[in-house]
Amino acid sequence: MIGPTGNLSNPTLGLIYLLMPALIWVVLARLRSRVVALWCLGSLLVSVSQLLPGLEPTLPGWFVAPAVTLATFAGELCGVQALRLDQGAPWRLRWMAAATLGFLLVYELCLHTQGRVTLRLAFVPLVYLLLVLQVVWWASRIARQQWSLGALAIVGSHLVQAISLSFILVELIHPRGGVLACPREGAAMSDTTEMLAAIGADVGFIGVALERSLRQWLEASASQARLEERQLLGNQLAHLDRQRGFGLVAASLAHELNQPLTAILASAQAARRGAAAERLGLDQNLELLDKIIFNTRRITGITERIRGFIRPSGLDSAPVDLELITREMLELMQPDLRRHGVRVTFPAVGEPILVQGDAIQLSQVVLNALRNAIEAVQLVPVRSLEIMLTRSASEAALCLRDSGPGLDPALADQVGTPYFTTKEQGLGLGLSISTAILQQHQGSLTLRNAEGGGACVDIRLPLLAEGGS
Repeated sequence: MIGPTGNLSNPTLGLIYLLMPALIWVVLARLRSRVVALWCLGSLLVSVSQLLPGLEPTLPGWFVAPAVTLATFAGELCGVQALRLDQGAPWRLRWMAAATLGFLLVYELCLHTQGRVTLRLAFVPLVYLLLVLQVVWWASRIARQQWSLGALAIVGSHLVQAISLSFILVELIHPRGGVLACPREGAAMSDTTEMLAAIGADVGFIGVALERSLRQWLEASASQARLEERQLLGNQLAHLDRQRGFGLVAASLAHELNQPLTAILASAQAARRGAAAERLGLDQNLELLDKIIFNTRRITGITERIRGFIRPSGLDSAPVDLELITREMLELMQPDLRRHGVRVTFPAVGEPILVQGDAIQLSQVVLNALRNAIEAVQLVPVRSLEIMLTRSASEAALCLRDSGPGLDPALADQVGTPYFTTKEQGLGLGLSISTAILQQHQGSLTLRNAEGGGACVDIRLPLLAEGGS
C-alpha cells in the first residue's frame, strides 16, 4: 500500500483507495492468511487516512492531522510486517506497538515545538521514507527468491513513492524561493500518479499470492506424480522379485509336482491293468480313482499358489492370516528344505493372528525371509530354522531365526540397502523390497544377529482391530 505524499487527502480518492483492500479480500478468499490480513489492514488504514480530511468540519481540529498521520504510519507498518511475516521474520507485536506510540509522541512533540522548523516538517516524510524502503527491501527479496512479477510490481510502485518522499525532503532542505512549505504542499507527484502507484502495489500483492498458490499447486501435483511413479515402480520391482524368486525354486517345484504326478500315473496304470485282467472289483476301482482325484487336486493347489504368487497385482487390502501364509510358503519351500536337510520348528499359534494387507505381497516377504534363511544355513553343519509368531496388544510379530553364521558386523549397516548383496547371483533387492512392502502396510522389518548365533528376521505388522475387514 502507498501512503499519501501529495494533495491526495480527499473523500473521492479515499473511496477509491477503500476499494482495494476489499478487492484483495474477495480475490484471495481461498488464500486468506495472516499475511493477507495484515496487507489488507494496511491498505484499509491508508484509505482511512484519505477519508478523514473530508470529515474535518465535523471533527475536532486537533484530532484530524494526528489521526491522518498515525493511520498512514500504521498502514505502512502493517505492509512491512506482512512482507516480513511472509519471509518468516516478523517483528514482535510489542515492538510494533512501541514504535507506533513512539512515532505519535515524537510527532506531537515536533508539532508543538517552536524553532527548528525544517526538522519538524521533515520528521513525518522521513519516517514514511524509511517504511517505504523497508517494503522495497522485503518485496525485492521475494522477487529474487521466487521470481515473482507481483513482488516486482510492489517494488516499482514503492520506489515511485520513495522518489516522491525524497523530493519532499529535498524541498524542505532547499526550499524554493527560500520559503519553507508544508510537505503536502511540496509533493512532486500528481494525485493520479499517486493513486496508480497505490493500485499497482495492491495488484502486485494479489499477484504474489496467486503466483505462490499456483507454484504450491504445481509442486503438490509433481510430488503426487512422483509418489505414484515410485509406488508403480515399487510394485513392478516387487513383481520382478517374485518372478525371480519363483525361478530360484522352479527346480524344487518340479520335484514337488513330480510326486503327485507319479502317484496319478501309478494309480491309472494299476486301474488299467486290473480292468484288462478283470481282477479288480468296484471298491478297488473307486479307491484308485479317489487317489487320482486327490493327487490331481494337490497339483491344482500347487499351481494355483504359484500362479497367484507370480501374478502382477497392486495393493489388495484384506484380512490376512499370518500363520496361514507362513505355512503356505513353508509348503512351497519344502523341496528345498528337505534337499538341504533344514529342520523347521513352527509351533501352532491357536487363534488366527490377522493383519490388514495384501496376502500376495506379505507372502513374498515371508518367502524372501525363508529363502535367505535356507541359503544362510547351508554354510553350517547344523541346519535349523525356528519360526515364532506372537501377538501383543497392537501388533503381530513374526520372527525367523536361522542357525547360520549370522551377519558380518562390518557389513551390518549396509544389509537391506538397495543393490547391496553378499551373494554372487544376488541383486540386492530382496530385503529392500520386503522393507518397502512392510512400510506400505505400516509395518517394519529388522535383521539382526541372534543371541547364541545365527540371524533373526523380525517382521512386525499392526494387528487387525476387532471387527476389521
